[in-house]
Amino acid sequence: MNRRLATLAVLIVTALLSSTASVNAADDSTFKASVDAWKASNKAAKDAYKVASDSYKNGKQSYSEAKKVINDKFKADNSALKASIKSLVDAATTAEAKKAAKASGKAQLDALIASRNAAIAALTKPVKPSKPAKTSKPEKSTGN
Repeated sequence: MNRRLATLAVLIVTALLSSTASVNAADDSTFKASVDAWKASNKAAKDAYKVASDSYKNGKQSYSEAKKVINDKFKADNSALKASIKSLVDAATTAEAKKAAKASGKAQLDALIASRNAAIAALTKPVKPSKPAKTSKPEKSTGN
């Protein structure tokens, strides 16, 4: 009788352990799959951020170069305008003519400034990308 009870007890314990092991194996594979998905999601977010950062750097450089071209053109136009106004003022014989030449030069300079400001405003300034949000690692369930 004791032998039968011992055999029965061993069978019950074995059955319980094997069912728990299969549940744990299922939990382990589910957990592993969720960790793998989490890793893939983080890698994709980091890769997208790297691409956006590279694009931002290139855009920032292009913006700076375009702005420099606009400012260089303004400086050249301003120098030419100053030379032109100086020659007009020097050639003027009356005070009214000199005053008119200076007023004309000021109006032309204001137009140059407005043109430069409009050209700079028309440029598209790149937007800095935000870093990917940190996500917490999936936790392993305890199977209680």
